[in-house]
Amino acid sequence: MAYQPDMLKYFALALDPIHVGTGGIRLGRVDMTIVREPGTNLPKIPGTSLAGACRTYAAMQENGKFSHCAGQGQPDTARGYQGHCGQPDCPICVTFGFAKGSGASFQGLAQFSDARLVLFPVHSLAGPVWVTCPGVLRDLGITESEPADGHVRVSGGVRASGRLNLGWLMLDAKTDFSLGDKLPHVPGEIKSRAVLVSDKMFGHIVNDNLEVRTSVSIDPSTGAAAEGALYTYEAIPRASVLYFEVVVSDPKFYQIAGQEPLKENGGKEKVKETLNNGFALFECLGIGGMNTRGMGRLKVLNLNAGGETGERGES
Repeated sequence: MAYQPDMLKYFALALDPIHVGTGGIRLGRVDMTIVREPGTNLPKIPGTSLAGACRTYAAMQENGKFSHCAGQGQPDTARGYQGHCGQPDCPICVTFGFAKGSGASFQGLAQFSDARLVLFPVHSLAGPVWVTCPGVLRDLGITESEPADGHVRVSGGVRASGRLNLGWLMLDAKTDFSLGDKLPHVPGEIKSRAVLVSDKMFGHIVNDNLEVRTSVSIDPSTGAAAEGALYTYEAIPRASVLYFEVVVSDPKFYQIAGQEPLKENGGKEKVKETLNNGFALFECLGIGGMNTRGMGRLKVLNLNAGGETGERGES
């Protein structure tokens, strides 16, 4: 019997700005920065953030009640917390893994990648456009030639009149770029206004157009701003398109307490159903921080398709 995991590729649209912070406050232009890839300095949503939110939301949907398997694995008698059940027929523990104080543990059948940017919204004098680059598309199996320095390739929906003004950038534009039927789960109105820039320029455009907000703590005794409590934080802007992958392993090759996990409960298909149950709530409950301040909602675009199964593009 050959070992054959399923690789699911999900595309998602930010309905709100999304803030997944690095932790704490740092000196710089923004006090609370978001997570970035070390090599490219591009913002991302870590796989741990996706997995944690998905686990909690999937547990909320399982049997119509919140499960103790949604949280941390270790029991806490002081709080009456049971910890993960660790049962081979529990879709939450089997899908996302568990660790128990007795030493029993399981890695989980679903392995999450980071969510990376595909199309990034930018204001221009020709209206809103969504910027991407050949390197990003290459990871999705789409090959496009890179524009020359100082040039961009634009889709037919962008009326650039030979040049595209992106605020501090004025670039020569050529209308010879189209995503067509590629990225079928991405809305057509976004693809019709897609702009291809060079790999080198993509990071600069993204980091210069992140949303930055300013907040302040309120002094409850006065109802006014508290002294010295002003701070700023950044976020991936609304209408950004991202993608991430989830590898689902076959439970036939694993055992929990001497039993094949989910053998009587749907096996690999139950794992996929559990994932989709969790992803379905991203759209209303959100991920990351600042959820009570208008941030975090993320719509998984190909949820009904159960993810797009296939191989990664060449990088």
